[in-house]
Amino acid sequence: MKPAWTESFWRLIYPPRCLLCRSLLPPAFFEPLCSTCLVSFSPAGALCPRCEQPLFPASCHCSELPPLQGLYALSWYRGDWRRMLHRLKYEGRRSLARPLGTWLGLALKRETDWPLTAVTALPLHRLREARRGYNQSLLIARYTARAMGLPLVTLLKKTRSTPSQAGLSRLERIVNVAGVYAPSGRHFKPGPVLLIDDIYSTGATLKEAARVLNKQGFSVYAAVIAYNPRLF
Repeated sequence: MKPAWTESFWRLIYPPRCLLCRSLLPPAFFEPLCSTCLVSFSPAGALCPRCEQPLFPASCHCSELPPLQGLYALSWYRGDWRRMLHRLKYEGRRSLARPLGTWLGLALKRETDWPLTAVTALPLHRLREARRGYNQSLLIARYTARAMGLPLVTLLKKTRSTPSQAGLSRLERIVNVAGVYAPSGRHFKPGPVLLIDDIYSTGATLKEAARVLNKQGFSVYAAVIAYNPRLF
């Protein structure tokens, strides 16, 4: 973890800006959004990992434990938020990962009581990561782990390249990622871990990854930047 003076130094050199409109932000803030953009911000929060409905203020009565023990999303995947994540994922805007990951980590510390021991990221296949130049989920996870004071560990690898999940139905997404994840081979004591991805739609990728981790003795909680509810 970086010392506090290092973070202050970088804030001085690169003053924080609003994620959406890029206006300068005051020194002390929780959400990296200006007052104008904050008005239109729509938080998602804790979701049931089985029925995917918001847990607050409503209550969920699902009883069967899924591969995921908990699920949290900062926001809904729509409007300016969707366009901002598109810039991170496809247009090389890696700098967005820092405020997003930090915000996610602070929100999880404030709003959940998950007994986490480490943070890990959903992996990309090596060919896709090479083409893109980075794994956006890993970038987010790095700053989430730092904000939570937890180690960032590599627990999974993706064993084959798959078509993009975008545009696929729920069933097609499940089939597309079946069996694509495997243990990374690196040793880490099993326990409750936080699995990070950028967007949750059907949950097919996160749940498939969680099943592999479950078999290794890990209990898995998931957190994403945005939730995109799917009806099919």
